[in-house]
Order: sequence, then structure tokens, then C-alpha cells
Amino acid sequence: MAHGGGEEEEERVLSHGDVVLFRCDLTILRGPHFLNDRIIAFYLAHLAADHDADDDLLLLPPSIPYLLSNLPDPASVAAVADPLRLASRRLVLLPVNDNPDVSHAEGGSHWTLLVLDNSNAVSGPRFVHHDSLPPTNLPAARRLAAVLRPLLPASAIPLIEGPTPRQTNGYDCGVFVLAVARAICNWWPTRARHSDSDSDSDWLEAVKREVNADSVKAMRTQLLQLIHTLIQNTTTTNQHSRIKSVEEWLAVMEAFGEK
Repeated sequence: MAHGGGEEEEERVLSHGDVVLFRCDLTILRGPHFLNDRIIAFYLAHLAADHDADDDLLLLPPSIPYLLSNLPDPASVAAVADPLRLASRRLVLLPVNDNPDVSHAEGGSHWTLLVLDNSNAVSGPRFVHHDSLPPTNLPAARRLAAVLRPLLPASAIPLIEGPTPRQTNGYDCGVFVLAVARAICNWWPTRARHSDSDSDSDWLEAVKREVNADSVKAMRTQLLQLIHTLIQNTTTTNQHSRIKSVEEWLAVMEAFGEK
């Protein structure tokens, strides 16, 4: 999966939860570049922090779904998945990468989002796959769903393709994943206002409204602004920040394109 190389030599610019971002990640966001695992993990962790008290919603970093998809046997899968308590969640967001080679850490060429949806007691659980370049990642999504089904109470859980705006280039798939995840997280607190018969009883209409070429293009800048804000907050409140000098701060601002 795409990590971005040379972490040992790269300057760390932000530690956010379990994710450390490097200067090269800022370059990736300024584009046009394929997003790596760290950026996706960072933003999903940021979204999750806004729903920290909600045990029904779980957003996983890319490493966990990829690991689950490539473990050698069901016992290993169960050991990794058990702490996640997937069966008790109502909504689980799982980034999917198509890297076929577990020995190649920077492999893969496409990101999609698989959602385990157990929010509707009437229709029952389902997997919903959001792919901005269908059906590129359908095999990887099916493999992940097949691994997860034995961990869930329902014996047969369908996988459907969710409506997803189509990307028009070869590098924005990861940004589409983050935009869809944001739309789902925006919808999630409003779900109680909608009946099961309402068009907004799931998040699909929210994705149609909120995710498009313009919002995806703007999201790279929004992510840079978010990181910038978090860096400033960190340096203000933490005297032991990873950015320890004026020279380092200026180097980071140069990466943002500022002077």
C-alpha cells in the first residue's frame, strides 16, 4: 500500500493520534498525486474524533482492512477483528486498496470505501461499496466482505455498489474516499430524523449531494488547511512539538507554499 518512502529522512510535521505526517505528505496533497495510507488514516481519525462518544460508528485506518484481507486463516482474522467489535457496530467504514502484493508496502493503484451498514433493522445488514472508478476495486471489496461475513451474526450479507461520482483522472481516488467518508459522517448524526421510508434514511443521497468534482478538488486544499491549523495549535500548546525551531517552521510553511 502507498506509504511514501524515506520516512527516516523526512521531516515530521504533525503527530495526530496514532498518525504521523511528514513533509512529503504535504507535497502529495498539493497534487496531483495518489494519496498514501497516512493521509487517509489521518483524515479518518480526524472524522472519528468528532464522533468519539458514538460507539455505533467505527472508522478504520487502511492498514486494518488490508491486514484482515490478507491473513492466512479465519483464526488469525478473528484474533485481529475481535477487539474491533464489528458485530456490535451500526456503521463501519473500511478503506480498500487493490495492492495484490503484501510484500510491497507501496503497492496498489486504487482506493475505494467499503461500508458495513447495520443501521436499518428492517432491511438488515449489508455491505455498500463506493468506487469512483468502477468496477476496479470490486474484487478487493468482495474479498474483504467475504473475510468479514463469518464474524457477523447474519449468515448472508449482500454487497451492493453505492452511487459514487466518477473520477476523471488517475490520482484522486483517495480523495473521493475521504469525501464520501465525510458525507457519511455528516449524515450520521441526522439519521434519527428520518424514517426508514425517507430518501435520507441512509447516506446515499448525502453522497450524491456532497461529493462531486468540485468538492473533491477543493478537498486537497481543505486538508492542507486542516493540517496547517493542527500544526499551529500543536506549536502553541505544546512546547515539545515536533517542530522545534523557527527554521523548521519556515520549512513546513514552504511545503504549504507559504513564505
